[in-house]
Amino acid sequence: MKVGSDSRQAPADVLDLRRRNLSQVLHHLRDRGRSSRIEVAADTGLAAGAVTSLISELIDAELVQEAGLSGSGAAGRPRRLLTLAGGSVAAVGVQVDAETVAVRIIDLVGRELYSGRHAHAVSDFSDDALARAAAAHITSALDTAGGDRLTIAVTVAVPGWPHEGLVVSPTLGWAGNPFLDDLRTHLGCPTGALSLANDGNLGALAEYQLLRPTGVRDLVYMEGGVGIGGGVIVDGRQAFGAAGAAGEFGHVVVDPQGPACLCGQRGCLERYASLPVLLERTGLRAQLRERGANASLAELVRLARAGTLPVLDALSDIARHLNVVTAAAQMIINPHTIVLGGYFAQVAPWLISAMTRQAAPLIMSPNIRPGALSVDAPLHGAALSATNAILDDPLRITRPSSGRTG
Repeated sequence: MKVGSDSRQAPADVLDLRRRNLSQVLHHLRDRGRSSRIEVAADTGLAAGAVTSLISELIDAELVQEAGLSGSGAAGRPRRLLTLAGGSVAAVGVQVDAETVAVRIIDLVGRELYSGRHAHAVSDFSDDALARAAAAHITSALDTAGGDRLTIAVTVAVPGWPHEGLVVSPTLGWAGNPFLDDLRTHLGCPTGALSLANDGNLGALAEYQLLRPTGVRDLVYMEGGVGIGGGVIVDGRQAFGAAGAAGEFGHVVVDPQGPACLCGQRGCLERYASLPVLLERTGLRAQLRERGANASLAELVRLARAGTLPVLDALSDIARHLNVVTAAAQMIINPHTIVLGGYFAQVAPWLISAMTRQAAPLIMSPNIRPGALSVDAPLHGAALSATNAILDDPLRITRPSSGRTG
């Protein structure tokens, strides 16, 4: 693809083409690592002259840097290699849930500048109060990260379905609450592109990025916590669905005669396999209220390792219900890998053992594995999403008048 030169083309069209071409170059360098200009042109389909101009713009913006010489090229001359730089920009990932606000800040090449998780003590789940707590943590985290980096993008993982800044969340009791506007108000200072995304989808993105180098292209991610969420990757692309609810495995019905769920159905997976339900069944619910999810889960894992029968029985029952959902996913999506994230990852040895033992014969059994990032997967996914916002629209940086804030 060549940069257009038609004088009749509107300036907005020219900028949009420039944006797409710059983005192609950045994505190539993120995915392939060190590359020469010739390799960038071959991979992206851009003309050599266009690549030279694009690279020059990205180097001036400190998003790309030269990184030494390669071995001999076809004509016997070494080629100058390029890599992402991006130390001058910051991508911010945020995770908000029923107990905590977490923030992770990385630069364009993934170097961590800050990571922290704090209890927010918002008991009524007011969207305004949670936005205030999130804004305070984001501001503090940016101060701690230091430097004069531009904050180009902030992505916030929420336990629900965001649409145009409004969030529906059975877990938080939200029915279209204006969380994005609240957050923007409390942040006050410019923070670049600010967006919301479902925490399960972001968890799936983070776990997929870790597995992608192994050749995994199809993945189902199931995340256990106060609620149950998830995400779906099909042929290397994230599936969101018409209303963004793809991967909401917590509200798949596993028993039509089961208890009522906050979503309006009966017998949802969430009513059998969420962390509060598990802790209630194992006599640890009081610990959840008094000590929080992490301490309660640590005690549960200790009891499982000790072979405590009520805990093992409860985990076996959860595995049985998970098998109902994973069997359906296997027949509908046929994923190569099923990743158990959130608290499921921490009790994965017992869940996977029971799921494997209980599973009905299928045409092809998927590879079930614990999530490598456990409860932090949505946070890592949020930071990745913020990074992608920079890679997708580098004009925010290379041409400040086109929309950069920071």
